[in-house]
Amino acid sequence: MPIQWTPSLAVGVPEIDAQHQELFRRAERLIVALRAGDRSEVGPLFRYLSEYVVAHFEAEERLMRARSYPEHGGHEAEHRKFRADFQELAARFDEKGPTALLALTLHNWLSDWLRRHIGGADRDLGRFVQRAAR
Repeated sequence: MPIQWTPSLAVGVPEIDAQHQELFRRAERLIVALRAGDRSEVGPLFRYLSEYVVAHFEAEERLMRARSYPEHGGHEAEHRKFRADFQELAARFDEKGPTALLALTLHNWLSDWLRRHIGGADRDLGRFVQRAAR
């Protein structure tokens, strides 16, 4: 099953929704490259996603601070855990290359995390921002 953003994952903050869509596009490209064993594509995609999630998480965290979001501590903790887990998977790639097991592991973990985090913590943030804008 592909990793795809759907409108049901929209959080209602245009900048964040656009970033989420890009995350899904790049994550899917990474999985496809891993499955194909395309080492030349996988390395740059791991690096791109590592950098992109940092920029994306920083944008969300700036928004949380600017709006005095009461759940920012837990939300930021989820971001820290994601970065650590993603770096661990990137290190596995560096050590063993684009294996079928890594492709499956990354696909399952990334798909689950993105849907769970965006559908939960990010949607809660989006609702808070929209209520505060009224």
